[in-house]
Amino acid sequence: MKIFISVDIEGVANVTHRDHTKLEGIEYETARRWMTEEANAAIEGALAAGATEIVVTDSHGHLRNLLPDLLHPDALLVRGSPRALCMMEGIDASFAGAFFIGYHARAGDAKGILAHTFLGISVYGVRLNGVEVGESGLNAAIAAHFGVPIALVTGDDALAAEIAALLPWSERVITKWALSTYAAKNLSPHHAQQRIRVAAQRAVERLAEMQPYPLTKPLQLEVDFFRPVQAQLAADIPGVEWIGGRTVRYTTSDMLELTRVWRVMLNLSMNERFV
Repeated sequence: MKIFISVDIEGVANVTHRDHTKLEGIEYETARRWMTEEANAAIEGALAAGATEIVVTDSHGHLRNLLPDLLHPDALLVRGSPRALCMMEGIDASFAGAFFIGYHARAGDAKGILAHTFLGISVYGVRLNGVEVGESGLNAAIAAHFGVPIALVTGDDALAAEIAALLPWSERVITKWALSTYAAKNLSPHHAQQRIRVAAQRAVERLAEMQPYPLTKPLQLEVDFFRPVQAQLAADIPGVEWIGGRTVRYTTSDMLELTRVWRVMLNLSMNERFV
């Protein structure tokens, strides 16, 4: 039985500031160790429930944050970029379930710790078939393309509320309670890891109850950017419609195609300053 684990950093217990998320400095070095330890807790729980193969995908920023020397030796690690499926690289139909560890709330959440959707500098909001989604929703849709359910999601209480609406069957672990964008009441790293370990084992034991994220075709992605020029650049992609000052729409029947177009939109929005 194979389990896929995508690991981000903003939802990890005690990560509360951008200094924890940048690829430099003592705050980041501490945070990436907490990130690795929460990943290990999920791996240990899955193995205890009978998982035989685990693939872990480093899913934050430049995609090289997890510490290979400290990661559980029985897990395979996807690390580095670029990748076709970004945070979900490595998943396919052979997996029985997937975990999202250290995830965060979507862009625009009132209190979610470090809330954003992929690019905080350009993405104001995203809708998939009319439903507001963040990284968890879009990544759950990629997993659903392969028929894989999301069995466990960990992060702050704002994310837990988001997941309860999108994926009510999934196990959820709250690692911290958001007070504002940069403040939270946190579990200790030890207790967060303990809860994740228990929930991961329970999630694998409950896989028969889990469902893939419901995908209704055609798939329609709408993206609100911060600035109209970012939408204008995205509309240069064949098939992308510019439907408002800062909003674009793309329609397809293939989630993997949608994902590729979404990645190009993000790359173009990052390069606005070069236009």
